[in-house]
Amino acid sequence: MHNNLDDIRPYNDEEVIAATQRIAASDLFRQIITSFYPEEKFEDFKAQFLNIKSVHEFHIHYGVKVAEKVIQASTSSCTVKSVSEIEKGKAYSFISNHRDIVMDALVLQVYMINTFDEVIEISFGSNLMVNPLIVDIGKCCQMYKTDRSGTARELYHKLNRLSEYLKHAITEKGKSTWIAQRNGRTKDGLDKTDPGLVKMYSLSGKDRFKEHFIKMNITPVTISYQYESCDYLKVREIYLKQLGGVYKKHKNEDYESIVYGINQPKGDCTLIISKPLSAEEINELSDNYSVFCHELTKIIDQRIIENYQFWSTNYIAFDLLHNTDHYSSKYTVSEKESFIAYMNKQLSNISDIQETQVLEKLFLQLYAHPIQNKIEWHDYC
Repeated sequence: MHNNLDDIRPYNDEEVIAATQRIAASDLFRQIITSFYPEEKFEDFKAQFLNIKSVHEFHIHYGVKVAEKVIQASTSSCTVKSVSEIEKGKAYSFISNHRDIVMDALVLQVYMINTFDEVIEISFGSNLMVNPLIVDIGKCCQMYKTDRSGTARELYHKLNRLSEYLKHAITEKGKSTWIAQRNGRTKDGLDKTDPGLVKMYSLSGKDRFKEHFIKMNITPVTISYQYESCDYLKVREIYLKQLGGVYKKHKNEDYESIVYGINQPKGDCTLIISKPLSAEEINELSDNYSVFCHELTKIIDQRIIENYQFWSTNYIAFDLLHNTDHYSSKYTVSEKESFIAYMNKQLSNISDIQETQVLEKLFLQLYAHPIQNKIEWHDYC
């Protein structure tokens, strides 16, 4: 293992054993366990938890079970599909659209563990590492650190190290990884891959970039929720950004978004794993590095957009936003009335902004933009 990447990587078996001791000794441990396992005696659970001996045991006996409880509690149904067959033992660089801080990766993680008995490594923003307990839980859950802070020079150094780590995870450890297509969640419903993400991947293999990306096995992933995670919070943020150009988060905002996103009912959910980018596809792209990165970004966008699952909420929002009944066959009058009531209820949580019509438009755009995104993509093609 590259020692200079130790602060990025998740915990190994030995470190998980030590971390479970610290987690179990924390003041929040009892609160967490009684919340997720109310039927069990706490002391008995704690004794079993302290007997964990490996990363695999942590996930099989605790991690995946907690994740399943979270998914079941906040969704009406959750379906995972794969466009092409996922091969057990093969490492994939999953690049996903990003709607919920925790749930997006959680759904894929549960699928990979239950289907292939394999744990994927998940990106963990340094901004979310708010205390040692969360760091311990995150790294036990096989999360690797991403850090996009600092000066331009510092950021380049951090991204170069991250690129080296992802290359190490895929090509040397043989571990699949998950990362969002952009920094931060999509706030406006428009899933777009940050070109900088592709360039970050290339930093560890820029000299032979096509060969490098073939080895990285890039595999786009699309997750779609019937009810958008943290929808009114996203609307408020977009409004304030449009008003002042800059949005400054308060101290515990990321943590609060995690908690609200986990608990918010999201209706139906679908996650679709696209076909990995093949060697043939990559070799057909430009030999010019800059053009290549642009073309590769567009392919990732295409697969994420094409696999987005539209719900009645998307169709209703599109028709309301554009004052049309174009998609009226996709929903009932009752569903439309229910969505309008839901929108009004969610927006009532925004007490510091009084421009109701502007907020309603932003809310509808959040739900309608995935349809608009696909329309524009087809026009572009």
